[in-house]
Amino acid sequence: MSATEQRYPQIDKKALAIVWAVQKFFYYLYARHFTIITDHKPLTQILHPEKSLPTLCISRMANYADYLSHFDFDVIFKPTKANINADYCSRIPVSSTKTVTHQVTLEEREEIEYDGFDHFVLHQIKQLPVDAERIAREMRKDPHLGKILQQLEAGQDLARSGYKAPEANYRLGSNCLVLENQVVIPPVFRETILKELHTAHLGIVKMKGLARSFVFWPGIDSDIEGKAKTCSECARNAHEPPKYRSHHWEYPKSPCERIHIDYAGPVAGKMLLIIVDAYSKWLEVKVTSSTTASATIVIMEELFSAYGAPVTIVSDNGPQFAAIEFKSFLQGSGVKFHKFIAPATNGQAERCVQTVKDALKTMATTPGSLQHNLNKFLCQYRKAPHATTGQSPAQLFLGRTIRTRLDLVRADGADVKATQKRQAVADSTFRKFQPTQKVYFLSGNPRMDKWIPGTIVTRLGDLHYEIDYQGKRFRRHVDQMRPRWIKEDHQRWINSQDQGAGRTSPRQIRFYGDSEAKSTASPTSTRNSLSRSSSDPSDMRHFVSLSDDSSDPPCVTLSSGSDTPPASPPRKRKRTPPPPAPRRTTLA
Repeated sequence: MSATEQRYPQIDKKALAIVWAVQKFFYYLYARHFTIITDHKPLTQILHPEKSLPTLCISRMANYADYLSHFDFDVIFKPTKANINADYCSRIPVSSTKTVTHQVTLEEREEIEYDGFDHFVLHQIKQLPVDAERIAREMRKDPHLGKILQQLEAGQDLARSGYKAPEANYRLGSNCLVLENQVVIPPVFRETILKELHTAHLGIVKMKGLARSFVFWPGIDSDIEGKAKTCSECARNAHEPPKYRSHHWEYPKSPCERIHIDYAGPVAGKMLLIIVDAYSKWLEVKVTSSTTASATIVIMEELFSAYGAPVTIVSDNGPQFAAIEFKSFLQGSGVKFHKFIAPATNGQAERCVQTVKDALKTMATTPGSLQHNLNKFLCQYRKAPHATTGQSPAQLFLGRTIRTRLDLVRADGADVKATQKRQAVADSTFRKFQPTQKVYFLSGNPRMDKWIPGTIVTRLGDLHYEIDYQGKRFRRHVDQMRPRWIKEDHQRWINSQDQGAGRTSPRQIRFYGDSEAKSTASPTSTRNSLSRSSSDPSDMRHFVSLSDDSSDPPCVTLSSGSDTPPASPPRKRKRTPPPPAPRRTTLA
């Protein structure tokens, strides 16, 4: 209390104590009903929330009453002798002036007749933690710890005496055994220390962390775990156990061996039936206005007629799937049916539901464009390689890739595997941004768009950047950013790629005849010649050379046996002998 508050009248001091206590426990008392117990009866009239203030009341007391009027409480008067909880500190009993004939122990004293206040004081003393003197006294009484204590006082080395860790690391401090900065607790006080560590019902990890700062005994970790696990109050108020998220399914061996189905929506006023094949990840989405068992059967019959009946169907516990009509339909079609209550068990369909809904939402789908946007999404989804299989769903389900407009950019018969390999090596999975680069970053404001455009100002570290948006600076992690492409940047990137590529050397094609080359032809020959052998057509040797040098135009050369092909060895082919000449018969 301040010097001014110490000069308050007794009634003002009582009221000040009540106001201070309410302010101290504000977060526990506000918006809750509580009771104020005081041994000053006038305060029950002055501070009562439903009673008026007296006519003669100083402004200080009126301010106290006005502050307490915001709370929901009752004021109860209790006499001073009955209000022993609050008066404990000011009413500690003094030593008796009577002559004590003999000294009694604590247990004998508890048997003597005491009033209520004496019992309260004794109970408070029992709740105090054990002190160092009692620990040192009980440690000498313990056979094992007392022997160690005597050896340390005699200056002996515990390691040479046959003790092993951690007992070999004990040291002597303040007549107690100490391990580093932890006091070794004798067995008689270990249960008391465990109760003190668990008095706030902390978890096992926090209890261990608190114990490592003060106390130690062999097996303290297991004792703490046992104390926390056997606490009935903690068990009644424990949280739910962690959910099992890895629901393993045996991977199917072929398409349509197992399919997962689920309903999604409403999306643009319609419901979507999601069907996904577990082997190929082939996705089917059917738009419907009804989710009844009859409507579901009609859609499944259409799919069965197009792709055949699957071996197994997996669904959640939806009413349309739990209907007897739907089960009878699958049984008649020879399909096994698995229905699970937990949605996580049908995770294949649940994941596809999220993918479809996010794609349609991003495409700003309306009731009029629902089917069109859905067809565009399915076309690209089925053609793109899946992260799990590494191949497109169309390749695994249909045995071929479906054709889209993207196939027009690829020349017929061109080998694109090498190009794809080079791109996979060149593209880095770690995103990096440069100053003045245009990006999108997360706004973090629900009243703004999710992604807002900005410009990189500087790089703050390996993963953090400073971004300018409308004159304001924002700091974002690389996971909260993605590049923003505009036409000028895209054309500049294309030009840089063309300049880096350079001029590639032309391709040369040669076809050689059956005979092996024995000499090297001139590489600068540009002569076109065509000759025939007058003796035997079977002795003709042919080769065609298509070349392109920097100085000479391309040429095609057909050469006879007199010319020699280039030094590259030709590919040997099995020579087919000419058919025999017809025999002439002369009639006499």
